[in-house]
Amino acid sequence: MLTEKGVSPLIYGNFIELGLGRQIEGLWSEKLYNASFEEVVPLKRYMFDWLGKTPEDTLSHEKWWHSGYEVNDWYVHPSNEWVMPASNRYWNFHHGLQAAILQNDQPARRAFLAQDGVWINKSVKLLFRGYFSNGITADTRLQPVAVTIGLYPEKQFDNPLVERTITIPDGIYREFSVELDPGSYSGRTTFAISISPGTRVAADGFSLMPLNAMNGWRPEVIGALKRIHVPMIRFPGGCFASFYDWREGVGPRLDRQPVVSEYWGGIEENHAGTVEFIELCRLIESVPFLCVNMLTGTADRAADWVAYCNANAETRMGALRKQHGYPEPLGVLYWELDNETYRRFGWEEYARRCVEFSEAMKKVDPDIKLVMVGYWKFNDNLRDMLNIAGKYIDVITDRATSEADLNRDLDILREYNQQNGTAITLSNTEWLAPLDWSKSTIDALNFQKSPDQMTLQEHEISWNYAMNTARQLLLFQRLGGDFEFASFNNLANTWGQNIIECAKDTVFISAVGKVFELMSRSRLRWVLKTDTLKNLPGVIIQAGTSQIPNNKSQKTNSKSQKTNKLQTSNPKPQTSKPDTRNPKPDTLILYVLNYRSDTPEIRLDLSEMEIIPKLADVRSVNGAGPLSANTVGNQNQIFTSEEKIRIKNPGKPTFLVRPWSVTEITLIQN
Repeated sequence: MLTEKGVSPLIYGNFIELGLGRQIEGLWSEKLYNASFEEVVPLKRYMFDWLGKTPEDTLSHEKWWHSGYEVNDWYVHPSNEWVMPASNRYWNFHHGLQAAILQNDQPARRAFLAQDGVWINKSVKLLFRGYFSNGITADTRLQPVAVTIGLYPEKQFDNPLVERTITIPDGIYREFSVELDPGSYSGRTTFAISISPGTRVAADGFSLMPLNAMNGWRPEVIGALKRIHVPMIRFPGGCFASFYDWREGVGPRLDRQPVVSEYWGGIEENHAGTVEFIELCRLIESVPFLCVNMLTGTADRAADWVAYCNANAETRMGALRKQHGYPEPLGVLYWELDNETYRRFGWEEYARRCVEFSEAMKKVDPDIKLVMVGYWKFNDNLRDMLNIAGKYIDVITDRATSEADLNRDLDILREYNQQNGTAITLSNTEWLAPLDWSKSTIDALNFQKSPDQMTLQEHEISWNYAMNTARQLLLFQRLGGDFEFASFNNLANTWGQNIIECAKDTVFISAVGKVFELMSRSRLRWVLKTDTLKNLPGVIIQAGTSQIPNNKSQKTNSKSQKTNKLQTSNPKPQTSKPDTRNPKPDTLILYVLNYRSDTPEIRLDLSEMEIIPKLADVRSVNGAGPLSANTVGNQNQIFTSEEKIRIKNPGKPTFLVRPWSVTEITLIQN
């Protein structure tokens, strides 16, 4: 065996960052953009730096682009030049900091306030909700105003798909809701409200959601994530977490205030907060993992968040959660003590802040697991940080992706644990695979330069990058159970850096997502030492078993070791005799990464192992070549296959692996 503890099933985790890359907007069912009519901050330099672009570049030409990245602003129908739209900040608003005021001074034509690019599906009804007054706040003497709410084929206002009319009685903001049934129409539409000549209306806090949403999430998103099986999700960031106030994301959704995405620019409308995130995790059977704000937050606020999630309903925060419709605790175990904390703190100040936050948070729930940042500028002082905060935290996170760096961390942790009676584990809470495995240049901010003329994002949607992702997961497996979890960066959209793409009209699994779909349910728990296949460059093999050894700590006599010999069809295969320490396993799992354009034969010599497999379950994912990618125009460039094979020669089975493939072979004795 390579490790003393079995591989954790949480290493195939992921994360969602609010306010970045149209992630939540793609996952969530809300159809309207800027539904509170706020002043939207332009996207900031950090976002364009990540893309290697400028604000002047046209991103819609990129290969990764789809409608999920569209933002469609509100506008007034140009046929009525008499319309006076306004959105005066701090004046006559109900939700956020400004509202839309529509005044129609035209004597004959209706005035439309509209938004294009709203995708609808046939036979799926939608629920519109919003706040209206007739234009002057709190004036009850005004005459009622009729407002028509409708859906139209994009920009075709004379051809309504559905219209409903409501009456606004006076100048007091009230919530209104209507169902809209588009009938048999599917496609792009314009959503609009309209008023008659000589009237005006103030509008704020809109929402347009399909009635088939699953606790607010898109059903096709839930289907895709169930297929992939995401065991753990980190939320709400990332850099966004360092400016996040969790209180803005709880309570009735129409009452939540939209905020600026402080680090990345743009707007975060707080549609999906704590309980919605927990609902998502429950729908797809994923472990929730929250990242608290330490850079601009306080220990008391973090402790209140723990109480809101985990305290009983008789406590102050538990009662608030109950008021919001969740009487039972949400049961969040994992909490990260912010993200890139070296942006503000030195290593010693941060470690002492970890003690402060831990004392406050664990006073509420002593069973939670706290994660301390230990990468980049902090890593050289990891031992010093542990001497300050080690008794108060449970997990260290390092964004390193090299085996040597991560094993160094594990050595430090094992030394500390042995000396202090603790059980601190290691994690990587935000990782990307190397573009070029031979000379990885990923920094602690997860950035790496493209080695050629392709952009970073063009690499990240490619099958070659997906295979590198599989290779990184194999590395995480080799670290064993002391490496507790990992969060791939990211879950959705983010300019191709994802496992699922969420366009307005479709959701599909990316090339990287196909790798996670193959590996995330892996039965492999104990990695075996195998041959390096030096005579077959471009092929990587890792083997393991789901069987737990009888005595993990027992030293093994090399003379009595059972072996696992991996051979190829090439002449003079080089093999070794690995340490298996595996008592009568009935299942052997192999991963084969074939970076080659041919179809090599993989030979296994199991004659000295205590397993005689009779069946093999072979699952494979491959692309036509290294640059193959699933895109919105062609969602099936990455192929999956599965077959069950009855083994003719159980002691020395052979398998052919496809070109440019990741293959999982499960050998079953019974």
